[in-house]
Parts: sequence; C-alpha cells; structure tokens
Amino acid sequence: MLDVKMIIRVLNPHYTVRYLYFLLLAALVPFMDCYFILLIAHNIGEYLFLAMLITFSLIGFFLSMFLVKRNLFIIHTNTANHYFSEYYYNMLAGTLFVSFFLIMPGILGSIIALILCIPFLRYKSGKIISSFLKIDWKEIHEFINVID
Repeated sequence: MLDVKMIIRVLNPHYTVRYLYFLLLAALVPFMDCYFILLIAHNIGEYLFLAMLITFSLIGFFLSMFLVKRNLFIIHTNTANHYFSEYYYNMLAGTLFVSFFLIMPGILGSIIALILCIPFLRYKSGKIISSFLKIDWKEIHEFINVID
C-alpha cells in the first residue's frame, strides 16, 4: 500500500513541486560557494584551496556515514523491540539533510552542515523537512515491522 500512495503523491503536481522548491533552495548553496571560491582562491592559491575543499568533503562524507549508520541502528533496534519514537525518524531526515551539505564540496555548505550537526538543530531540520514533505513516520514504522 505504501508504493501506491507514493505513486499517487508523485503524480500530484503540488507534491512534486515541493521537491522542486527544495532543490532550488539546495542549488543556491553551490552558487554561493562558487562566488566564494572566486573571491578567495587567487589569494591562497588554487591548488591549496582545492585540497581544502576535497579534505572538507571527505571529512563530511565519513561524518555523515557515521551519523546515518548510528541513526539507522537505533531505528532498527527500536523496531525490533516494537518501540516507535518519531524523534529518531526526524533525526534521520535531518541527518540526511545535513549529509547533503557535508558531502557537497564547498566551504559555505560545510559551515552550514557543521552548524546543523548540532542534535537539536538536526532534529528541528528533520521535523521541518518531514512536515514539508508530509511524511507519516508511524506508517513507515508499521511497514518496517511488517517486512521484518
């Protein structure tokens, strides 16, 4: 039943346009990073700045991998114990949102992601994203219980 609901939501233009607005907002960060790169790269050297960007992206990748694995472990443990807490599902959505900015190369995106890595802000951003996309975590939790 979850797949049919998802197909119906995707075919609804209002639901799909929400994703496009979210992508537009997320696309502004790389443009600001490009502007930042143009301002700073010639002062400290292009190759040094490129090495810094690659280092930030790799650190962000490993940090986001750790956060996502930890959240998924907690969710699977709670599911095995038949315990539902919307907090951890919202934290997962927030962690995936933060992971997007952590992995994306750029100084501005890394700064935004490190600020959003604070657990309270990560939970709030996940809750905002979940309510914006109208995700019903209880239904997803029940679906996971049926599968397992």
